[in-house]
Amino acid sequence: MTSRQSEPLPPDLIAPYWMEGDDRGILLLHGFAGTPPEMRPLAEELGRRGFTVYAPLLAGHGTSPEELEKTGHRDWIRSANEALDQLHTRCRLLGVAGQSMGATIALHLAATRPELRAVVSQAGFLQLRDWRVRLLPVVQYLVRWDTPSDEVDLYDREAVHELYSCGRRPTRAIAELARLGRLVGRELPAVFRPILVLQGGRDSIVDPANADRIIGQVSSEVRALRLFPRSGHGISVDVDRQEVATTAADWLQRYVR
Repeated sequence: MTSRQSEPLPPDLIAPYWMEGDDRGILLLHGFAGTPPEMRPLAEELGRRGFTVYAPLLAGHGTSPEELEKTGHRDWIRSANEALDQLHTRCRLLGVAGQSMGATIALHLAATRPELRAVVSQAGFLQLRDWRVRLLPVVQYLVRWDTPSDEVDLYDREAVHELYSCGRRPTRAIAELARLGRLVGRELPAVFRPILVLQGGRDSIVDPANADRIIGQVSSEVRALRLFPRSGHGISVDVDRQEVATTAADWLQRYVR
């Protein structure tokens, strides 16, 4: 959710991508106002291990803030389900991992799609840190756009250039983001598959307490939580990116079989 890209975003860089492998398929979901490249470190690690990987572009993303404004959490969930269906036509064994909003959608899929064998949540949320979120039911009708501050919570500040994301975010879509978190919060007891939760300690968008709540409310017998104290919200591309990718890939390799 943190980036300073201008519009339009470069189509060749933000396109969905496949990595062909065996019959173990992993769906990788990007974050709010984000794009598939932010999941590239994990995709490459999984590719080296022979997995088939699909990183789709979720509804309303990768085009313009105006297009994102037209979508909501049901559209994002629908496109994730459609992507999982596509992956299932190629692969017998399925897992899912996501970053930020993508992690929250991954939790939704884990609660509603029994064919999934494991889930990885990276900086997933049920509630956003910013106190202004409470005002969104009114603010979304008064203020159309939110422009993130220039402050970057990444330890590796140059990594922000790997997050191809809109510089303006529709307040209406942020309100939908909050609705998504509340929905998934209610669904957590329906998650039974092995779950790994990864969280950055420097995260200024998602309070690390979200990770504790996620891991504490799922019904999974196999669960693990790992905190990366140096990493910010964009944990997938920050200073610990390779360790994050290796930890996630190890988990998926263990349980997607």
